Amino acid sequence: MSRRKNNPKRRHRMRLRWWRVITILVIVGVVLPLAGIGWGAYRAEATIRTLKGDYHAHNFVAMAASVQKLGDTMGMIRDSALLLGWLDVLPYIRGYYLNVMDLLTAGYQELHAIGQVLPPVMEAIDGAHGQSASASQVRAAVRAAGLTMSRLEPELLAANRTLQRLNPYRMPGFLQNRGLDVAAIKSASSLFVRFLPTMTGAHPVLASILGMPSPVRYLMVFQNSGELRATGGFMTAYAYLPLHNAKIGHITSQNIEMLDERVTYQPAPPMIIGLYLPVTYWHLRDANSAVGGISGAPMPDVPEAVHNIYQFYDSIPGAPPVNGVIFVDTWFVDELIGDVGGLDVPTLRGKVVHLTEQNANYEMEYMSEGEALPTNLRKLFIGTMMKELMHEVFHGHTSELVKVAGTIGQALDHENIMLYFNNPKAEQFVVRENWGGVIPRNVNGDFVEVIDENLLGHKDNYWMHEWYDVNITSEKGGNLETVTIHWLDPALVQQVPPYLTVPYQSWVTVFAPPGSSLVSMTGVASGGDNEPPMGIDSYVQESYDPTLNKEEYGAHLSLPGRMTTSEPPATATVVVKFWLPSNVNIHHILVQKQPGMRTESVTVTVNGVTRHIALSSRTWVNL
Repeated sequence: MSRRKNNPKRRHRMRLRWWRVITILVIVGVVLPLAGIGWGAYRAEATIRTLKGDYHAHNFVAMAASVQKLGDTMGMIRDSALLLGWLDVLPYIRGYYLNVMDLLTAGYQELHAIGQVLPPVMEAIDGAHGQSASASQVRAAVRAAGLTMSRLEPELLAANRTLQRLNPYRMPGFLQNRGLDVAAIKSASSLFVRFLPTMTGAHPVLASILGMPSPVRYLMVFQNSGELRATGGFMTAYAYLPLHNAKIGHITSQNIEMLDERVTYQPAPPMIIGLYLPVTYWHLRDANSAVGGISGAPMPDVPEAVHNIYQFYDSIPGAPPVNGVIFVDTWFVDELIGDVGGLDVPTLRGKVVHLTEQNANYEMEYMSEGEALPTNLRKLFIGTMMKELMHEVFHGHTSELVKVAGTIGQALDHENIMLYFNNPKAEQFVVRENWGGVIPRNVNGDFVEVIDENLLGHKDNYWMHEWYDVNITSEKGGNLETVTIHWLDPALVQQVPPYLTVPYQSWVTVFAPPGSSLVSMTGVASGGDNEPPMGIDSYVQESYDPTLNKEEYGAHLSLPGRMTTSEPPATATVVVKFWLPSNVNIHHILVQKQPGMRTESVTVTVNGVTRHIALSSRTWVNL
């Protein structure tokens, strides 16, 4: 027995066997998975390059096949990474490993689903051997795709749930250095899932939105949020966005005033517009204002504004028909410029302007106002800028495209993009998702919105700070609501170009539940030597809007100009008090943000209980 235990040959054989086992484990558990992941990453990058090339070559059939291949590659990388499962037992590494596995699994599920749906549709659109497909063929392919998406919906929802639990602090550094943005991935996935209801079923509405099989054209309206209006800002420029079978046609853009010159519908202006702006009749460019008042119906939300826009637009001889309106504000454009890392835009003067997220607003204002160009050329820079921006967006790196998708989702939620579709089913969808800039007609509780409209055609709102407080107290057998609105303007009138800032003049409106009864509105302009005459007995307009089912309390606000740094910033406060109807639940309050404002600081107090909100979208407050 002792001789067998001390046999050196046997000990040598045992050592050799252990080395073999360790070597096999290293190969299976490290070398093979890393080799598979490396090959998959190389293949994925090559497929993405091919995918982008197919897109720019308008080879959509090949593009669909590339999406399918990318999904298969993601699945292969995931399967290889499964062999690294032993990392799950290492305390510090475990979080990183599980995070990456969630990313790979969800990415495979989403791309695999798209890869099943997209190729048949693209083949139907492009037809066989380059021949255009018939409308019936496209319709049949869309129907089949919608039914497939219905079947895959649980898988896609599960994939989104997986992505939403990603921890940005547990992502390997080499992936972050490659531009992986967890927040953007989450936002893009959430946006995709929110669009799912439009992609499923036998008649997916997304197909009709994208012009499948019948072509569509949308009127894009660029709103300057430095000059606030009810839907987000002054309508400074427009563009036509044509789509047919999901393909974008030639985009044209121009100054809104050039379109306005062709309008033949010229009604008398609403009273407030007529008093503050030097116009003899109402213009298309002012059709998104909420200051209709006594002489005209106000239009403080997107559907009402579009109704008025169409009245002007439809009177233009030969104007191409449109299938809806897309409102875009300056904050969204700024963020897109940031997503692509800045933008170089040629100008009519022969120089190139470099735009960043920080300077874009000022440079665009300078090009449209400060260069003293003719009316028909003043805002061509905006059109040129948008074309350059779209080129950069669609030619960007994959990480940039994911950021753009996330930015679009956030812009929809924050009302920096607002949609209106003539198609009733599509419009129902955007209203349900709160992407339609709609003031809800019926609210199960209290409702508050403040709309501030810059009246003098300058861009003061880039500098303006605005916030308000809502205070509800139960007294005298009823509920008294007090809305206190504050303005602080630090801009120096003499040191900023005159086309940007002047002493601030605006019309402010508070929207309240139907049946509310106004007590007072103080702090507003009351006429005088420096105030335009209102032409009515009271300087506060109190009215009921039957379309919105809301009470509206509006008045003119005037701030003095700040001329020197030794003067404090200009300030103003407006206080609106009204009794709420007895059937309003004061503990359940819907506070709605004004489009065109990045955030609004709001404080809500109900009988001494307070909540502070950085309002970036419609928010329910429960107290």
